[in-house]
Amino acid sequence: MSFTTTPLYVYFTDISTGSPTSWSWNFGDGQTSTQRNPSHLYAAGTYTVTLTATNSAGSNTVTKARYVTVSNSGPVADFTGNPTTGPAPLNVQFTDISTGSPTSWSWNFGDGGTSPQRNPSHLYAAGTYTVTLTATNPAGSKTVTKRDM
Repeated sequence: MSFTTTPLYVYFTDISTGSPTSWSWNFGDGQTSTQRNPSHLYAAGTYTVTLTATNSAGSNTVTKARYVTVSNSGPVADFTGNPTTGPAPLNVQFTDISTGSPTSWSWNFGDGGTSPQRNPSHLYAAGTYTVTLTATNPAGSKTVTKRDM
């Protein structure tokens, strides 16, 4: 199973046969459980999960290599601008409010101007503009566009 959000709760279901009476789970990250159907919170990474089911006749172990993969999610790009209306020339201060811990930014101010800064300001001539921000982190990038700024 593979997921793209972190942290992530995974719900495990025991499907052992032979009427087990006890269970020993190893989630692959140093954590364990003795519940029959446990849930576990995973951070980003790839994990091998092991279950040992036991009854009065003995025990049996199953190991699923690289069974859980959780990756960091890409950012969700968002921003504000202040002020967004006024007489020209208008100096707008943009503020990045993206989530997902972006590590780089690419702004297009809609008039040919661009910036790699996190919170740039931009001087506008008279007109109406469409502003685009692309926020990037090691897991990917997302773009938001706001029209008529």
